[in-house]
Amino acid sequence: MVGTPLDFRLSFGDFGDAQVVHVVDAPSQRATHVQPVAAPAGDLRLILTAFADHRGDLADHADWVARLRTAEDAAKARDAEEMAAETDPIRPARVYGELRRVLAPDAITIGDGGDFVSYAGKYLEPAQPGTWLDPGPYGCLGTGMGYAMGARVSHPDRQVCVLMGDGAAGFSLMDVESLVRQQLPVVIVVGNNGIWGLEKHPMRAMYGYDVAADLQPGLRYDKVVEALGGAGEIVEKAGDLGPALERAFASGVPYLVNVLTDPADAYPRSSNLA
Repeated sequence: MVGTPLDFRLSFGDFGDAQVVHVVDAPSQRATHVQPVAAPAGDLRLILTAFADHRGDLADHADWVARLRTAEDAAKARDAEEMAAETDPIRPARVYGELRRVLAPDAITIGDGGDFVSYAGKYLEPAQPGTWLDPGPYGCLGTGMGYAMGARVSHPDRQVCVLMGDGAAGFSLMDVESLVRQQLPVVIVVGNNGIWGLEKHPMRAMYGYDVAADLQPGLRYDKVVEALGGAGEIVEKAGDLGPALERAFASGVPYLVNVLTDPADAYPRSSNLA
């Protein structure tokens, strides 16, 4: 594993009988709850270059690599189909399919949310270092607007896009006032499904019921942004997504695209919950 913590997202480093080599950029990032066979720390580029230059006892992994590539190609084909789906309500995958089309390679995208933002990791592929920002594995909500201000001030010539669910929108939309006052154009895309998806779907899966996991459906978060001096619109049909995003990025003002997404669409989770 290279450059990533062995936390709940990666089964805490429990990979069965596989030997684990944990390559990190600082000693403090080494896993403490598993014992890797090696855990080099330092410049990741230098370490990986050294790995590539070291011939050692090379095993023939051609068949294994071919199987991985076949599986990856099949997954990408499924992803492409999902990102183009014409469904009512809109599936989150379609939102990201349209975003991929309008985001520039150097766009700075910020994840501020739970369930809706989880899809970003599946469908968005950052083209450069520093073009994806999020609060890390704890996933605290409400950080996105501050990140957006910093990104816009640091890179005034780039697109800046904040992704949030309707739950996260309740934490920080008032900060649009700061964006407006400081004349910082940022595009905010809200996946509005009327639920706390990251709580509701797992509770349903584990217990058969959910508690305190509903929000009011169809709230006009775009109107909140308009009242604060920005602009926005609501999107209810998949075919309207692309034009709405283009208008948002061309607006030159803080702009919220309020996408009504399918509350029944549950992100497929396979990581450990505890």
